[in-house]
Amino acid sequence: MIDSQFKVWLKTDTRIGVGVADSLNAYVDAKGCDRVAVILDSGPKTNSHVQGLVKSLAAAVDQLQVVETSEIEPTYAYLDEFRGHFDPDLDLLVGIGGGSTLDLTKAVSVLVTNPKPAIAYRGFDLIKTPGIPVVAIPTTAGTGSEVTPNAVFTDSQEKRKLGINTELYVPVLALLDPNFVASCPRSVAASSGMDALVHSVESFASKGATPASRVFSREAFRLVLRNLPVVLERPDDLEAWMAMQFGAYLAGAGLMNGGGGLTGALSYPLGVHFKVPHGVAGGIFLKLVSRHNVDRGAYVYGGLADLLGEEVPPDEAGRALAVCDALDEITVFAGMPRLSELGVSEKDLDALAEETFQLSGAIEQNPVEITTADVRGIMESAY
Repeated sequence: MIDSQFKVWLKTDTRIGVGVADSLNAYVDAKGCDRVAVILDSGPKTNSHVQGLVKSLAAAVDQLQVVETSEIEPTYAYLDEFRGHFDPDLDLLVGIGGGSTLDLTKAVSVLVTNPKPAIAYRGFDLIKTPGIPVVAIPTTAGTGSEVTPNAVFTDSQEKRKLGINTELYVPVLALLDPNFVASCPRSVAASSGMDALVHSVESFASKGATPASRVFSREAFRLVLRNLPVVLERPDDLEAWMAMQFGAYLAGAGLMNGGGGLTGALSYPLGVHFKVPHGVAGGIFLKLVSRHNVDRGAYVYGGLADLLGEEVPPDEAGRALAVCDALDEITVFAGMPRLSELGVSEKDLDALAEETFQLSGAIEQNPVEITTADVRGIMESAY
């Protein structure tokens, strides 16, 4: 019996399937949007479906502005510069790209109506004036940014990642079309797919998890674990890509309703100091954090064991360790590197561990208590 109170929060009208991006023009027409801007990730701009969508949209509205971005890890300084391209009188802002581009789109949508420097809104619920409505069209299957009230940026001066977090920029519409991700390079597919896997596992095991968030997290885990190897081997498999997109979406829903954990916290300093993509960093640490937690009695991971598609031990510990074994396998298959391959030296580990431990919000959601020494040990194992 469910005997506790919990909240389920999902705000975005989400449409999933081959060709759903074609519904954008009908949405624009129904909402009476005449002045539209597109923020376009420069990576997938050569995708024929992306090109076709932009061309079709240009014919459907009175004014279309297209601004490209190539920033993989946007800074607050870049955000302040980039926001200047856009007019607050726009009717709609469309983001087409990976997680960083969607984060950028969400932030710009509210910064055009909130005039302080972007970094002044770093934190939670500091945005007071609603902005331009956002449509999100992901070209990767990983971050879940199309559904979350979070957008992460790097503070270049303080050398750390912190987000602008508000419900006011959550996309009004998300179009998850496999045609837009099938051209994704293998390295990006692996990184973003591991990001979705991190979200699914960490939100399931989080102290903040609820019965609802675990429904999202479990199905996300099943979809990503089964389909990530498929899209890495057969990138033209639209059915597998659709499953990956749905899995990433559900993982994002699980994360924002249930919370994250240590893996996410470990990832941020690597992005700031060594420009390691967030999904790669998470992919490095997920198996290590999960096994660390299970070894200390966090058998909650065993709740995912029935989704492995194989016979698993009947006991709690055995089931949890079977999940860890599966994470080991997918990490190798996805080609996640070691820290030593990314320019990190052993002398960096102490400082990285200390910086990670400052991210108390994520640390506190970990299913077992964590010390700085634990973080240092996990980093050493990843080295």
